Amino acid sequence: MADIIKTWPAFMDAKKVAQIFAPKGCFARYYFTLGRGKPKQPITRIWFTWRGRILGSFAIDVVVCNDGSLPRLSRIDGEPSEWQIRKDAWVAVCAPGCERLKERVFMSGFRGWHYFDLETYRSNPESRIRV
Repeated sequence: MADIIKTWPAFMDAKKVAQIFAPKGCFARYYFTLGRGKPKQPITRIWFTWRGRILGSFAIDVVVCNDGSLPRLSRIDGEPSEWQIRKDAWVAVCAPGCERLKERVFMSGFRGWHYFDLETYRSNPESRIRV
């Protein structure tokens, strides 16, 4: 089983990011888009980097293709989100509760997602330097 990593949008303020990535979570379910291609390997965790630091990860319950049956997304305040999941996009569905990474591990932002192994990445000198 593999993990993946994505970049969380840098424009979000730290307070909102802390709410979203709280250990208990602020939503009943989390839906993270993966794009149009299904991952070739089974994935179990999704990690996030934000403003150059790896924040933590969520356990993935299931990866599904949005056939239109996924619920509409809402913001933290309960209002409908400006971002909605496109039809035919692959989505990682996760239970609430981010497992925060206590140590400081850094990674530059990037587009999309890629497979990720934290243990291997820790040995990379880039992981110790915020770019």
